Amino acid sequence: MENNRKIYLIRHCEPDLPEKTSICLGRKDIPLSNKGLKHAEKLKKTFSKLNIQAIYSSPLIRALKTTKIIANRDRYYEIIDNFTELDVGKWDGMSFEKIKEKYPQEYAERGKYFETYVIEGGESMLACRDRALKGLDKVASKSNGDIAVVSHAGVIRLILSGILNISIKESFLYKLEYGSITILIYNSNKFDVKKIGMETGNFLSEEEGYNE
Repeated sequence: MENNRKIYLIRHCEPDLPEKTSICLGRKDIPLSNKGLKHAEKLKKTFSKLNIQAIYSSPLIRALKTTKIIANRDRYYEIIDNFTELDVGKWDGMSFEKIKEKYPQEYAERGKYFETYVIEGGESMLACRDRALKGLDKVASKSNGDIAVVSHAGVIRLILSGILNISIKESFLYKLEYGSITILIYNSNKFDVKKIGMETGNFLSEEEGYNE
């Protein structure tokens, strides 16, 4: 078995959403914005310089389009349902302002029971974390060399929660911008966290320094 393989967790690039409005976005399929498409092209150039054996993607279009651009027709990629964003049920696509106005009691309950609360038609954070970690185990065990996973902020934070053994609420303190890169080290069936939420611009220089 190879030692110290790297797994790059990439948050999809910017989707085409209204500006200055905080949206509760789960599985609602939103394409990338023009800015997001340009950012994905930058990621393609960045990852073309790294020896990635495979890319595994959430099936949602904002993640899959990011994946296809990075793969650039010459890298293997595969859709993994486990990496789909948290299912937020009937709140999906609504602004948080509207949710608080329309469902004040449910919004308060979710804040109180953040890890276990299930929005009507959705899933709990704990259930999402369980499937995301199973997906990570699956792709790590069936692949060779360094790989990338293109997913969502919620899923990546939940993965970090499991690996770092911290609460889900604590994991949501990590800032993960669109297109940001989190590096895991995989060795002997164990995951360790190397870097969290690196921006595309300074990722490669730091990564090259790490390889020295």
